[in-house]
Amino acid sequence: MKRKRIVITGIGTISPLGNDLNEVTASLVTPPRQTTVQTFPFHSFDKPVSCFKPASYDPVAILGKKGLRTKDDATKLLLSAAELGFKTLMEECPEERRPGLCIGTAFGSVQSIGDFLSDSIVNGVNTVNPQAFANTVINAPAGNANIRYLARNLSSTISTGFNSGLDAIIYAFDLLQRGYLEQIIAGGLEEISYYALLGCMRSGILSPTGAVRPFADDGDGIVMGEGCALFLMEPVETAQKRGALIHAEIAGCANGFDPATGRGKTSDGSAFRTVVSAACAQAEIDPGSIEFVASGASGNPAGDRLEAAGIAAAVGSGTPVVAYKSYTGECYGASGAISVLCALADMKKNRISGIPAAPYSSIGPVRPVFGGMDATIRHVLVSSFSCDGNCSAIILKKVNE
Repeated sequence: MKRKRIVITGIGTISPLGNDLNEVTASLVTPPRQTTVQTFPFHSFDKPVSCFKPASYDPVAILGKKGLRTKDDATKLLLSAAELGFKTLMEECPEERRPGLCIGTAFGSVQSIGDFLSDSIVNGVNTVNPQAFANTVINAPAGNANIRYLARNLSSTISTGFNSGLDAIIYAFDLLQRGYLEQIIAGGLEEISYYALLGCMRSGILSPTGAVRPFADDGDGIVMGEGCALFLMEPVETAQKRGALIHAEIAGCANGFDPATGRGKTSDGSAFRTVVSAACAQAEIDPGSIEFVASGASGNPAGDRLEAAGIAAAVGSGTPVVAYKSYTGECYGASGAISVLCALADMKKNRISGIPAAPYSSIGPVRPVFGGMDATIRHVLVSSFSCDGNCSAIILKKVNE
């Protein structure tokens, strides 16, 4: 089978960095914008909890009031990102040829799931709104997007924890390679929920100081974020035929699992090296050709240590490494897709957006970038390595402008 070149021709996003590529590009050279959350419909924390939320985001202004009453926050994030990025495309494309949808998420509408149960416990099962039940499945956001845009060709929800956003893009890449569809909108979404925050607190991975310090040898945990990043993916011939703007090519991708992870275990990065080698082989490049790595480091020392070992094994310790979660927080299933978005912004400007903090002692053996730097960029590795052993990699290639 002849290999197809798959390119990114459209972007839709709602994120802490902004709601389009230009806003994201500008935000990557400004201080990160943190906020706090405390009160939720059925629960409240004792004090405000640091987080990253989308600024200047109003789902009613984007989507209109009709039909939103029974939609939860996760669904609104996805619909808003799709509306901003692909409304015209969906309206102009015949129904039988509309892009499929492939959405990655770790928790989906977990706030709705928890609230549905909490409502039945607090107020009694007879008072629960039956329409809310539709939000208690992880594929509710994707299903609602299919309904809104009459997109019948594909409705997939990929849930692989931290890797969900990248794995959704890889899944769509494979489908396009095999010719099942001409276009797919793929990416990741995640909402901030009381239940996810509580789980992070009780597991001890949430930062008590609210400081995001990726790869820090004394990092004290993550700060949660939320958002959605979607990409229109299609073969280059299809894009050229319709005169579409090409943001970048997905030159190669791969995912796998490292069994040498978990409590009491330390990975040597060999599984991640295999994944990156497979992605580079597909992209027909040597790992040494990668100008920088857009990592999934979040400030959780255990996870960062695993990813640092994997990056060093895969591309060497001298390649610059970025941690975009310094700007967005840990968006779980959306993080990989948001990292792709940020990498596209940096590729466009030939820069590497560094950690926006004074340099600190970091976990070896990687070279995290502080403060940013200019660079001629041709290839970027977007990576994700979760503590459960899942690892994913995508090679982005700049196209001739």
